[in-house]
Amino acid sequence: MLTTHTHLLLPLLVFSPLITSAPTTPSNQVCGTIQPPSNFYQIYEEEQFTNQTSGLGPFFPSGEFSFATQQDANNVNERDLIASFKNIPCPPAGRGPYNIEFNYVPDPRYTASGNTRIDVFAINGDLPSITFPDGEVLETPTWGSTNQQTGSLIGTFTLPTGSTARTPRVFFINSVVCRPTINMRFSITNDSPAAGRVNYFSGPQAGLRIRYGC
Repeated sequence: MLTTHTHLLLPLLVFSPLITSAPTTPSNQVCGTIQPPSNFYQIYEEEQFTNQTSGLGPFFPSGEFSFATQQDANNVNERDLIASFKNIPCPPAGRGPYNIEFNYVPDPRYTASGNTRIDVFAINGDLPSITFPDGEVLETPTWGSTNQQTGSLIGTFTLPTGSTARTPRVFFINSVVCRPTINMRFSITNDSPAAGRVNYFSGPQAGLRIRYGC
């Protein structure tokens, strides 16, 4: 039976950034171990939705998530994506570097239009959450709470459109300092007034990932 819980807001702590800056370049690296995200969430700039969050998977039976972010013209009505990587094996259990990558594999379900250039920001600390009496932990990031935790810009990449969407490629976004949980925010860039949106199915074989041990 599915139990529905009401989302609540909690006080937040601000932490120092965990991620270092580096140029964003394509990468075809094939070594190391791949770890996909544990959770995707969407947060909303629109006033009526700023205190809400939506889970973007996983979808049964593929285990995929929807990597979805968008904004309307003139940088309004933004809907950003929060990605959370959990249980990352930091040294000595794992070996660096820990690289954030987007493995783009052509997919007929993929949709993109307008501005598809995406900024990636560090999120300082854990996502806000509530714990229920039965021990269930529910993460509750919202537009307001995430703004308080958003750190530095750590990378930018552009998902393909048109004929370029038929070509697979791996985008190297940045290297990170390992922690058991790493959270990031993905947003259509504000350096253009153009509307933009993307929706890509991200899972163990394609999409957002951490690669370590190369």
